[in-house]
Amino acid sequence: MPTGLTATAQSSSQINLTWIASTDNVGVTKYNIHRNGAYLTQVGGSVTSYSDTGLTPSTFYSYYVIAYDADGNYSPQSTSASATTLTSSTGTGGGTTTS
Repeated sequence: MPTGLTATAQSSSQINLTWIASTDNVGVTKYNIHRNGAYLTQVGGSVTSYSDTGLTPSTFYSYYVIAYDADGNYSPQSTSASATTLTSSTGTGGGTTTS
């Protein structure tokens, strides 16, 4: 299971995610990233970060990550992390939350 997931608002339209890699006896081949409970995208098994772009200013987003191995097995979802994008006019607001 991926651990240490953090979400950090980078701008009014971008949130950066980072996590600690999962380990598996077969080898992690990919991570599925979910935003607000829905599938967002997939990254390779050696990747431990993702920049979510094209977001709406001053909006709360929540994320979790699931690891998959070469045999098709998947981990429980990570703990969630959330952030609010910055306001578009001032570049302030937002922040980071992990749970």
